Order: sequence, then structure tokens, then C-alpha cells
Amino acid sequence: MSGRKEVLTEQLARKIARMIERFPDAGIPVTWDSVIAHTTKRFGVKLKRNALSQKEFDGIKIIADAFRGAKGVQNRIKNDSIPKYKTAARTVLQQRIELLEAKNIELKEELELVRAQQLEALDSFLNTPRDIHALIEGLSTSAPIDEIARIRQVKNSEEK
Repeated sequence: MSGRKEVLTEQLARKIARMIERFPDAGIPVTWDSVIAHTTKRFGVKLKRNALSQKEFDGIKIIADAFRGAKGVQNRIKNDSIPKYKTAARTVLQQRIELLEAKNIELKEELELVRAQQLEALDSFLNTPRDIHALIEGLSTSAPIDEIARIRQVKNSEEK
């Protein structure tokens, strides 16, 4: 076969397709200009858009298919990064989230403090030896006296 040697081989096309598929993850815009620039830089081959997009191997446009797939991924990433509520500014929503997260952390710390206090009180109660007979006698003797003292205080406050 005479003529110029084929520059865009199937192997090179597959390498270019893998490179294009990585564009969205790397934050590189998926455009034909960026494909041409990166192909020239990485593989040292200056190809035009027409050659890249129209070249078929066994009836499949490898590079064009990879470009379409990467463009779809890029559009999905862009749509996911758009704020959910278009009426509210992104900064306002982020400030609200930060406020709620701070309040959540504060409440968790308070909960841990209360839990520690309750566990300490429970531990103290369980580990302190008590004589049940002394507790019963203390309740029977002090309860009426405390009740009488309370009634006298109420009467004195009413008289004044």
C-alpha cells in the first residue's frame, strides 16, 4: 500500500478515548479544543476535530463515543453542583448549614455531660452500702417532723 502511514491507529484511538473519559474527574472541560490540545501534548500527534470525531474502527467511532460519554458525565457533575434552591443564595444556605451543625455539636456535648453526671450518680448509688433498716427508721421518724415543720411555715406565712 502506497501513501502516507496512518497516524490515528485503533490503539492510539483507544488511548485517546481513555484520556477523554478521565477529563470530568480531572476537572478538565470536555471540549474538542481541549481534546486536540491534550492529544497533541500527550501523544505528540496534531489531529483535527474532524479526524478525531469521524474516524471509525470496525464501524465504531471510538473517540466520538468516549467524548459523548464524558460530556454526559460532565453535565451530570455540573447539575449536581447547582444549588437545590435557586431562590436562595448558596452562601445563605451554607451559613444555615454551618449554624445547624454547630448547634448539633453543642447539643451532643451537653448530652455527653448529662450522661456522665447520671452515670456518676448511678454508680455512686449502686456502690454505696446502705442498711435498709436504718433507711426505714429514718423515713418513719423524719417524715412526720418534716411535715409538721412545713405546715407551721405555711400557717406563719398566711398570718403575715
